[in-house]
Amino acid sequence: MKQENRYHRSVIESGRLRDDRIREMEALHLPRGERPARQDVEVQTASRLEVRRWMRAVARDYDTATELAEAAGAAFRLPGRGLDDETHWVWDEALVAVYGS
Repeated sequence: MKQENRYHRSVIESGRLRDDRIREMEALHLPRGERPARQDVEVQTASRLEVRRWMRAVARDYDTATELAEAAGAAFRLPGRGLDDETHWVWDEALVAVYGS
């Protein structure tokens, strides 16, 4: 029985490898059409309200306000100098979101 199972498993595996190789060869030789030109999308800066709502929704996932502010900087395009400015409102919003008012 064990030998039969091993044989059955090897047949299935060889079939999978064959199918994978066929797919690879097809992908190598498929004609590729022209790609459309990249259109740059203008990213708008986030408003304070949008950032505040997001921070309050995800604050439980962060231990400190600094981590939350850095995550907001990664998730949104912040106006002004953003995280480089220590007086930016994003730091205040992070403190309120993590520790309450």
